[in-house]
Amino acid sequence: MATDASPVSVIYRIDAEDRITYVNSAWLEFARDNHGDAVMPELVLGRDLLAAVANTTVRQLYERIIQRVRGGRSVRFRYRCDAPDRRRFFMMDVSLASGGEVEFSSTLTREEKRAPVALLEPGRLRGGGSLRICSLCQRVAMPDRRWLQVEEAVDVLHLLEAEHLPAISHAICEQCYSVMIKATEPK
Repeated sequence: MATDASPVSVIYRIDAEDRITYVNSAWLEFARDNHGDAVMPELVLGRDLLAAVANTTVRQLYERIIQRVRGGRSVRFRYRCDAPDRRRFFMMDVSLASGGEVEFSSTLTREEKRAPVALLEPGRLRGGGSLRICSLCQRVAMPDRRWLQVEEAVDVLHLLEAEHLPAISHAICEQCYSVMIKATEPK
């Protein structure tokens, strides 16, 4: 994905039945660059967006966002979509598009290099349990109910010594949930 002076937005749209009807070329480029074989356009077009969101709370938040947009109010929020060797900060704009479709536009606003985090590497052998990662801030849920940055969680959970890395599931932390509820409240 380009990170030059003119950022490129990854855009997708859904119809009245929440089916993905359009993805732009930046979607394809981002998928190719990030081992996204499962989200190639030919595999997602016509699919129900919400069916792809496994976590109930995250799915409910997306339903809320879509409802607000269909009611005539755009939604804007920040989120992270990290790579093993980079922290990536995005701005998501969700708005009504022509024909009544809902458009999601994600723009990379900042990127920071870091030492690679094996936990985030696609294709790694998994089998050591499961970890929840916040879909918005990328913090990891700890057994004591704290949410830690991924690097700190790897250290605290001794994942560098683990024979198998845990599977990752996406959720939403309480702090991000609160922010999203406020962002989608009627005004």
